[in-house]
Amino acid sequence: MGLTFRSGDYIRHVSFGGRTIKDGEAAAIWNVNGVHKQIIGPKRKWMYNSTIRFLTRHKAESHQYIRVAHRNGNVQYIYGPSELYMNPALHDSVDVYDGIKLKSNSECIIVYEKKSAQYKKGVTESFDKVTSTAVLASDTDTTEATETKIHINHPSETRTQKREIRGPTLFLPSVNESIHTFNWSFDNTFQVLHTDPNRIWSVDLPITTCDSAKFSALLHIKYHMKSIEKCILSGDPIGKMHNGLKADAHLFGNIISSEQ
Repeated sequence: MGLTFRSGDYIRHVSFGGRTIKDGEAAAIWNVNGVHKQIIGPKRKWMYNSTIRFLTRHKAESHQYIRVAHRNGNVQYIYGPSELYMNPALHDSVDVYDGIKLKSNSECIIVYEKKSAQYKKGVTESFDKVTSTAVLASDTDTTEATETKIHINHPSETRTQKREIRGPTLFLPSVNESIHTFNWSFDNTFQVLHTDPNRIWSVDLPITTCDSAKFSALLHIKYHMKSIEKCILSGDPIGKMHNGLKADAHLFGNIISSEQ
């Protein structure tokens, strides 16, 4: 049995014998016919020509959630405090993620939510195929009128809604929600957008004068985010600002010399 807790790296084939699954442990057992059963301790299990695999425990605290990808294709979010044993017979993957903590009203995230819009119940399309009665060579042979209805099930439409969430709060997403990721220049990738008016961006601009002398100018730019929608549409506002400053620095260098 041992003193330590066993996890997913413990796999054994048992010809005949038993295993004790301690309190705080869980195991998956496949018998000689390949039938699976999950056991959560404490329990003593006797086996014959069976395979036992202990399961890895995943824990989420109150600020975390567990993402479970089931083998049938469903995805489930379990919010903490909670625990789950990763079972390869049931799950493709089990991962624990932190929620996003927004400390103040100046911090926000953009959340996209997918919603399915179903067609109205009972709406179908019917195609009628009618053949008229025809009298053939024999007076007793006739073709009866037939009617065939074809019912078409329309697939559901998926619509995405966008909303802004501001702090102070702890955000834990649902399965159908995703968070916008901002990818700005200078390795600046983030999800929490700071909208306070005291943001400062420092940039070092190279300048070449008209007589080919080179120097640099260190700028400290104070900026404020007024429109989040325009910020998202621009894609990379810092990169665009940097390109504009480089163009201005090039024009400035062309009108000065090293002697000035």
